[in-house]
Amino acid sequence: MGVRAVVVSEVSLNILQAVGLYRIATRATIGTLIPGEPDKRLGSLVRDGFLRTIKGFPSNRTLYQLTKKGAATAGVSVARSRRMGGQSLQKNLGVLLFCHIPGVERHRIEATHLSAVLGDKLQDRAFCLCRVKDRTIAFDCYVPGPHTPVPTVHRRIGILLKATRSSPALSEAVRDQRFGFAVITHTAQRRKAIMDAVRTKRSDEPMPLIKRVRIWVEAVDELGVFSGTAQPDLGHVSRGAQQTRLHEAG
Repeated sequence: MGVRAVVVSEVSLNILQAVGLYRIATRATIGTLIPGEPDKRLGSLVRDGFLRTIKGFPSNRTLYQLTKKGAATAGVSVARSRRMGGQSLQKNLGVLLFCHIPGVERHRIEATHLSAVLGDKLQDRAFCLCRVKDRTIAFDCYVPGPHTPVPTVHRRIGILLKATRSSPALSEAVRDQRFGFAVITHTAQRRKAIMDAVRTKRSDEPMPLIKRVRIWVEAVDELGVFSGTAQPDLGHVSRGAQQTRLHEAG
């Protein structure tokens, strides 16, 4: 028997839908949706069975995820209430924090919605829209692990780029710089290493990766805190993520 949706307040529904879109949430990201402290509202949604907590992170940090009841009420697939493995958790946390850095215009978008915009069906991956100067760019978000070798990161971007060739609409968006890849990493050191790799021409490449596709590499401090690779800054969703837009006209 399926789980039925429950009527909740508009504020609570907005929270549940945001958690459904991003798959998870932090106290700070929910705090961007409602005035004042979010603790009371989150506590109520947990007690009433709409959200579950995920604990065990450094500095006593907590993540929130939908339950089956919460997914039904938010109008998203019940699959988004299933407990995540480590890789899925890292990916969704990275995208969440990337999109909630203060002062930037970014938000996650469902693959079905982006498919409608581009005019071709996309795989169910983690996509976001970013405002870059006067343009809106769609990014396929990749969150490598804190210890994933940089050559592996480089190779993975190349594989993802090659996969776009099967879609005429996506290939055109890549050529027009309307679609690219966002690499979300944990530390400034990792960011620099990845930047250097995509700027360097390898022996098996006609030109550096950065010459073939728009790439954005960003180190998100808070992601490093959750993974234990950085020190916490308790005052921000993610304090001034160290970012670099990497694109050179080829």
